[in-house]
Amino acid sequence: MSTKKNNYLTQGMILAVAGLVTRFIGMLYRIPLTNIVGSEGMGYYSTAYEVYNIALLVSTYSIPVAISKIISSGNAQGRFKDGKRVFRVGLVFSSSVGLLVSLVLYFFAQPVATAMGYPTAALPLKVLAPTIFVFSCMGVIRGLFQGRRNMVPTAVSQVVEQIINAIISVVCAATFVNMLSVYPRAALGAAGGTMGTLSGALGGLIFLALFLFIRRKRTEQEDEYIEPNDTVTPYKSILKILVVTMIPIILSQTIYQLSGITDDFMFGRILNTKGMAETERAVLFEAYANKYKWLYNMPVAIASAFGVSIVPVLSGSVAVKDIDGIKEKIKSTVKLNMMIAIPAAVGLSFFAGPIMRLFFGEDGELAAKLLMWGGIAVVFFAYSTLTNGVLQGINKLSLPVIHSALSLVIHIALLFGLLYFTELNENALMICNIFYAFVVCALNYRSIRREIGYRQEIRKTFLIPVISSLAMGLFGRCVYQLLAIAGINVSVGTVIAICVCVPVYFVILILFKGVGKEELSKLPMGSRICRLFTALKLLK
Repeated sequence: MSTKKNNYLTQGMILAVAGLVTRFIGMLYRIPLTNIVGSEGMGYYSTAYEVYNIALLVSTYSIPVAISKIISSGNAQGRFKDGKRVFRVGLVFSSSVGLLVSLVLYFFAQPVATAMGYPTAALPLKVLAPTIFVFSCMGVIRGLFQGRRNMVPTAVSQVVEQIINAIISVVCAATFVNMLSVYPRAALGAAGGTMGTLSGALGGLIFLALFLFIRRKRTEQEDEYIEPNDTVTPYKSILKILVVTMIPIILSQTIYQLSGITDDFMFGRILNTKGMAETERAVLFEAYANKYKWLYNMPVAIASAFGVSIVPVLSGSVAVKDIDGIKEKIKSTVKLNMMIAIPAAVGLSFFAGPIMRLFFGEDGELAAKLLMWGGIAVVFFAYSTLTNGVLQGINKLSLPVIHSALSLVIHIALLFGLLYFTELNENALMICNIFYAFVVCALNYRSIRREIGYRQEIRKTFLIPVISSLAMGLFGRCVYQLLAIAGINVSVGTVIAICVCVPVYFVILILFKGVGKEELSKLPMGSRICRLFTALKLLK
């Protein structure tokens, strides 16, 4: 295989860039979607999405990670023939489970939505149900390529999926809200939005299937130059390994996602007992789930990408007992992850108001307050997401489950107290969300240190990026204020100030010796960035 395929940081960055692009597209199309269906409709849309995410996680969301882990581990031990067998078993198993869960979710959409406190969300939930089956097939193909350490098919399919999603969501929402129906207008609009999710998943699956067909002959030719072991693993054994690998990943991801659905459930129920109407609750929850969470999740996509790319790499290192290699990979990935996550968190907090006005106009005022104080969630979710992948990669699959479960218990208790005994409302959701991720971070780091003796470097990984980010944020706000005084349009001024912040951050980071050529070269257009800073005599 090529050097590029074995460079997990490069592959991780490819997936990270795709993740950022898809999140950005998702953010953009939600602007016209929100204008079409309104805050109430987006509240139902968010509720349906929370339930759908849980169903997806319980069924087939873990399949790409599980398959990539098994294939990578087998390849490291010379069992290359097992890859095709893992793919076949995974496809049959995943599609069967996905079909079953899709049918259950479709026929029980109404009671589930009613139990959540938003019965009107049943219609968009029914539209979302078939997406689980589509993803069950798509995830197997993604896992095959990820196990071969090729993240390009996954990255491109994600972008294709999101582009189709954006177009169909807006078109269908605009069409559905004008339909004559017994359903409320807000529910019809939300259903139009979820129709885009289903269409996007179908588009992503078609792309991956075509890519797999085209690559099949080339892959067979590459395999001729490899001398695999003669023995192959029986199908029953592969199924057992797949299920055993999937279960802890499913439990971990499900518990992780349960914090979101718990927020929705408790927020709706508790505020209902305090006399708040469903429409008002939907508007408040929409500001939190549809605006605040989506914005801070954009940079978290980078950590998610590294979490996906590091699992097969660490699995291969574990298979050959390369402990030093494992530690070095963790160190490099965490440092690169924090080098991006920390300034992203500071930037979102410092520019919360301008960013929300840029995307949502006056409708973003409530969410801006959440983002101003809750931007730090980026750091905690980025680190916890990445370290979950690390634990899965070193075969400590049960630990993320335990850590997420313990954090969820604390999260539920804290959220109940804040919602029931205070008037914090949506701010309570933000506070508990951050605290949940923080607890997972602490527990994950403790376990990684205990299991492999890994100690995280602090100064260059955390302290210098924090100092550089704060200086960047202050400088950026000054630029923004000067542009506002000069009469520059708010949106234009926001974009200019943010663009200025990026080079300022890296200049300060380099001056404090927090990063070198090696780390910068791993970033998108890293070689160009290195040449620029070398020409400016900031790098040697």
